[in-house]
Amino acid sequence: MKRRTFLLATLAAPASLALQDTAQAAGYPARPIELVVPNIATGSTDMVARTFAKHAEKRLGKPLVIIRITGAGGYNGSRAVHEDQSRGYKVLLTHQGLVANYLTKVAPYSYDGFKVGPVVAEDATVGLYVSGRSKIKSINDLLAKARAEPGKVKAATEYGTYNHFMFLKLQKEQGVKFQMVEIPGDAGRIPALLGGSVDVIAKIYSGTEDYLKSGDFVLLGEPNGTRAPNAPHVPTYKEQGVDFTFPPYLFTLFFNRDTPNDVVEQWAEVAREVTSDPAYQKEIAALGMAVAYRSPQENTAAYAAIQKTMAELASGAESFARQ
Repeated sequence: MKRRTFLLATLAAPASLALQDTAQAAGYPARPIELVVPNIATGSTDMVARTFAKHAEKRLGKPLVIIRITGAGGYNGSRAVHEDQSRGYKVLLTHQGLVANYLTKVAPYSYDGFKVGPVVAEDATVGLYVSGRSKIKSINDLLAKARAEPGKVKAATEYGTYNHFMFLKLQKEQGVKFQMVEIPGDAGRIPALLGGSVDVIAKIYSGTEDYLKSGDFVLLGEPNGTRAPNAPHVPTYKEQGVDFTFPPYLFTLFFNRDTPNDVVEQWAEVAREVTSDPAYQKEIAALGMAVAYRSPQENTAAYAAIQKTMAELASGAESFARQ
């Protein structure tokens, strides 16, 4: 009798949890939601988060409060959601930095440590910038200098981040070696390039226009198969004869694994509506980025493919200097 009662209770548990999840989703959201950004207030992820939050909260009916948790290349922020137990009231907005953190052992989990949500914007403009005072004027100049002086050209990045992997891929495919210099964030890397303490940085196009107009920076191109829709005047490396590409930033919503599936699907519908809104599209374009939407299922497949590509580069991620 006891065994039968135990068996019935065991069989009933999943059904009970499913009913609880459905009940929670039906009343969701019942209070404000925290949208966690693992980057600084002036970063591209933060800009996307603020723009998306303004449009999404109108559809959710509750405020979306931006919470910035910086440090460790994004790991500190992602951990706050990974460890959260609110079941949908703390949502992460980030990109493939999750994969980079995992492959460089900055974080013990990757994208699949979460429930993957939809993409709400993308940026394919992560280009390489050098000082206007440098003799380097093209991607071919940079590669020629790196080949002539192995390990001498200083590339500013942050260990375990997405643009760090871009440098690793460039090294592997073009047969060059940079001196990787640890400088977190654009707030540190831009002054380093202006001051001449590094030779090259990787950055999205947004926020560089004034430096380009003044001649302080030279943009060497962008790593896409075709020109980015949000920077159509910037040539690709392929156009310059260098066969080098790198995937765009996919600004994505991630959820704690305990979040009910119905809640994730509710967010997917909200994101689909927001990204279809001309007002949102206009604001994202004004930030120098592109509107994009991928469903959670499509996005999961995209992240799996990106992780497979990046895993092949991870073994080259040890050598790093500190600034």
